[in-house]
Amino acid sequence: MKKFDVSILSVSILLTGLAVLGFYQAGEKDKDPALVKAGDTSITQYQLYDEMKSVYGKQMIQELVAQSLIKQEAKLQNITVTQEEMDKEIDSIKKQIGSEEAFQDYLKNMGMNEQKLREKLSVLLTRDKLLDKAFPVTDEEIKKYYDENKANMGSPAPEFDKVKDQIKSALVDQNRGENYNEWLNSIQANHKVEWLDPAFEEKAASAQAAPAQG
Repeated sequence: MKKFDVSILSVSILLTGLAVLGFYQAGEKDKDPALVKAGDTSITQYQLYDEMKSVYGKQMIQELVAQSLIKQEAKLQNITVTQEEMDKEIDSIKKQIGSEEAFQDYLKNMGMNEQKLREKLSVLLTRDKLLDKAFPVTDEEIKKYYDENKANMGSPAPEFDKVKDQIKSALVDQNRGENYNEWLNSIQANHKVEWLDPAFEEKAASAQAAPAQG
C-alpha cells in the first residue's frame, strides 16, 4: 500500500483557513475582530488572512484550481471513488499511524475530523484514477521492466508472475509523478481557467512552463 500523502492534506488545511477568512477584504477592516492581544497591540483576523495569503497564496490558489478541475474532469469522465475504496484507504492510514487512538490524535492535530479527511482523500483518489486512465501501465511495460532489472532482484531472480503486481504498482506511481504537471496543464486548457489576479496568472504561467516532475 502506498505511503499516506500527508503534504497535500496539510496544504488543504491551510486552504480551508483562507476560505474562512476570505471575506475580510480591505473595505471590511473596520469589522475585523482581534484574535490575540500582544502587549498593547492586537493581532486581527484580517492580519492573519493577509499574512497567509502573502506567504501561501500562490501555492494555495494552484491547489484550489487543481481540486476543482479534478472534480469537474471526473464528472465528465464518469469516474468516482467507491465507499469500499475509501474505507480501504482509511484502514491503511490507521495501520500506518499505529492505532485508532493515534489516528484520532492525528486528526485533532490536523484540525479535521474523519469526514473532512475522507473529502480530501476523495480528491486524491480521484486524481489518481484520472491519471491512471490517461497514462496506463501496460503489460509490455511491466515485462520490459522485469527483463531489464531481474538481475538486480536476487539470485535466483523471482518468477515474473510473483513480482508482476509489485512492478506494476511501482510503475503506476512513477507514471503519476512524471505526468501530473503535463496532465494538469492540459485540463486547465480544456476547462479554460481564467486567472483574474495578475500575481496568480504569473504563477500559472511559470507552472505550465515547468517540466513534469517525478
